[in-house]
Amino acid sequence: TQYGVAKAALSHLTRYLATDLNPKVRVNAIAVGSTSTSALETVLTMPEIRDAMIAATPLRFIGEPEDIAAGVLYLASPAARYVTGKVFEIDGGTESSTLDIPIPDF
Repeated sequence: TQYGVAKAALSHLTRYLATDLNPKVRVNAIAVGSTSTSALETVLTMPEIRDAMIAATPLRFIGEPEDIAAGVLYLASPAARYVTGKVFEIDGGTESSTLDIPIPDF
């Protein structure tokens, strides 16, 4: 799928740039899961889809923008000075599970 290709490209580009730009620049990426933003506003008003998304997320809730921001702040902080070439999945555990998440077709 296009989604899978884009996800693989993000991972590869992150690793490539981390190798190419080191040691002066650290390169990491963040892959987000379902997050309560305007992009999902319509979907989250549909109880059957929203409930299925929550059920398919191991932590059993839809993330908030603050959850993503916390990851960004970590990567920008001195605490992450030894981290490069990584894709951080901030997704409530969906990437590490084998559960299917319904993606609505609009």
